[in-house]
Amino acid sequence: MLISGFQKTSLLDYPEKVAAIIFTTGCNLRCPWCHNAGIVKGKYDKIDEKEIFEYLEKRKGVLDGVVITGGEPLLQPDLIEFMGKIKSRFGISIKLDTNGVLTDKLERALKSGYVDYVAMDVKGDLENYYRFVLYAT
Repeated sequence: MLISGFQKTSLLDYPEKVAAIIFTTGCNLRCPWCHNAGIVKGKYDKIDEKEIFEYLEKRKGVLDGVVITGGEPLLQPDLIEFMGKIKSRFGISIKLDTNGVLTDKLERALKSGYVDYVAMDVKGDLENYYRFVLYAT
């Protein structure tokens, strides 16, 4: 996994859960409003998953979940394996934040059984955004 950021605790990013946030590197989109443009473009300090797992071990019983976000996590070839390690070692819920464009990879992630919650950003230009929102409801 290319991990470019780690927030140890969040009360906002996973509804009704105390969660850690793992930021993955890279994205298949280049949205001009992206708040994580640095990690999307590869400007980051790589964080070893060992550091993540050590922290999760220390916070067993405190953290309810993990949010895997980005960038676009579905670009990571070992995402499902990584989520499997989290589930088997810590038994906590996993939320996946995605732009939803990589539908085949999203389907595989969901079929793995490791994902408990998905949040998807609906992308579109402002002029036509209402059309996306109307179709989504």
